[in-house]
Amino acid sequence: MFYSFDFNQRVEYIETDKMGVVHNSVYFWFFEKGRTETMRHLGIPYKEMEDRGVMMPLVEQYCKYISPSYYDDIITIRTIIEELPTSRFCFKYIIFRKEEDGKETILAKGNNVLAFIDINTRRPMRCPQWVSELLLEKLEVKN
Repeated sequence: MFYSFDFNQRVEYIETDKMGVVHNSVYFWFFEKGRTETMRHLGIPYKEMEDRGVMMPLVEQYCKYISPSYYDDIITIRTIIEELPTSRFCFKYIIFRKEEDGKETILAKGNNVLAFIDINTRRPMRCPQWVSELLLEKLEVKN
């Protein structure tokens, strides 16, 4: 693995359905939260990307639901980056809950892919050099 970042979050009532289970659509919100916090942790917050003329639209997304999560659970969103971005930035996710006995229950796994586009022209572009340089600085790149 190239890089991972864990972000903890409590499941809110609004994120559950009538059965008290986290609604399936909410896992995509969790992916967004994990990715946003990972980028911030790496020193590349989305606001700075946009201020520097770059947007990152979502172009692909997948989620495998494994075990339910419930209101008031504290979950961990693990965001994984396995390769440096080129024209696309790929993220993987594992969402789990730590049980009282210390074991981890995997709730969902997924991934998504974002593209880089120029904020003015809305045309695709390669990963900006300053982003690649920051990632290389902060991440252990495998040879």
